[in-house]
Amino acid sequence: MIGFRVLFTRLLPRASAIVLLLAALAMLLSCSGRKTSDEKKNVSPVAQSSPKLQPFTPVPPTPVRAPVASQGDCAPRYANGGKGTCINNQPCRGFGVRVENGSALCTCFGRDGGCKEGQRCDVLRLACVPEKEPPWGRGHSD
Repeated sequence: MIGFRVLFTRLLPRASAIVLLLAALAMLLSCSGRKTSDEKKNVSPVAQSSPKLQPFTPVPPTPVRAPVASQGDCAPRYANGGKGTCINNQPCRGFGVRVENGSALCTCFGRDGGCKEGQRCDVLRLACVPEKEPPWGRGHSD
């Protein structure tokens, strides 16, 4: 019985250390299969062909127009609690601006007439977004 105890307490830790050392050595040898510098593909930092450029089509700028205040009580209410504007006694899903002839026009960042039904004008995205989408980039509440 004493011989088994000596074997278990002294030789087993040494044997496990030797097994771990051999496993580590085997892993290192398996990683040595890398290509040498002669086998590497020659790569040049300079392109062999010129870039293919496509012509730029300029977009006409949106005219700068003076804002017009909402007047009346016809402004639409959105599902998220927000409110549109009332321009020329018509509901506007956007905001009012003064055009060249002096009249007021409903618009949403270049989209004359404002947003469609079920949409609202978003000041962060500068575009029409779904009406139920939360404002200010917030996520949907669960």
